[in-house]
Amino acid sequence: MNHSLYMRYFIFSLMMLLTIIFAVQVIVFDQAYLYGENELMEDIQLGILLAVAIVFFRLIGEKSWSIVEHSAPSLMLLTNLGAALSISFIIREMSCKDTEVDWLIFFVDGQGYKLLMLLIWVPLLLKAFKFKHEYISIVKKSILSSTALFLMAAVVCLAFSALFDKEIIVVEYFRFYEEIAEINGYCFMLLASMSFRKDMTLAVCRDAKAALESMNSTQESSIVATESRA
Repeated sequence: MNHSLYMRYFIFSLMMLLTIIFAVQVIVFDQAYLYGENELMEDIQLGILLAVAIVFFRLIGEKSWSIVEHSAPSLMLLTNLGAALSISFIIREMSCKDTEVDWLIFFVDGQGYKLLMLLIWVPLLLKAFKFKHEYISIVKKSILSSTALFLMAAVVCLAFSALFDKEIIVVEYFRFYEEIAEINGYCFMLLASMSFRKDMTLAVCRDAKAALESMNSTQESSIVATESRA
């Protein structure tokens, strides 16, 4: 069993464990504060999203797509989009109202959030439009990949969470259901980010096995070089 499978089992186990523990604490012991603003459940969400961002930024820093010459620009941009998505969710989940730092409150909790999202997403989406045909091809080839399935699961969880957030569904502990659905949704995002490089390589490479081996050897060489410098 390889390392990636161990990590998947670990994250799935963590999702189940967190769901059970928080359900018992909130529903059985009535510890409603756990899903309050800036409380433990939101802190865990930020931690998971930070892990997602780190995975994507590492892919950007490693120049993982240099071996896939014909698709390198589109795949690098797709990696940037993944990083931007995780950062957007991090800002969305943050709350800085108690900091008394006006500019920070404006961009995180105020009207500046919309401006910040426009500054992040408009340039990326305009650039992505140039690769629309490549992305359509990638979607067709990877629609049943681990990355796609995990992303679909994340969308389902976050859509379910939105029903409680917008108070379309209002039941007892509905705020708890909102937060636990987000935790699971972000865990699925983390799983998608971990399989992203492999699945995208398989989608665009004729000789995907050779490309993956080259990427892995490059990554191992980078780690060895870093350790030797340390």
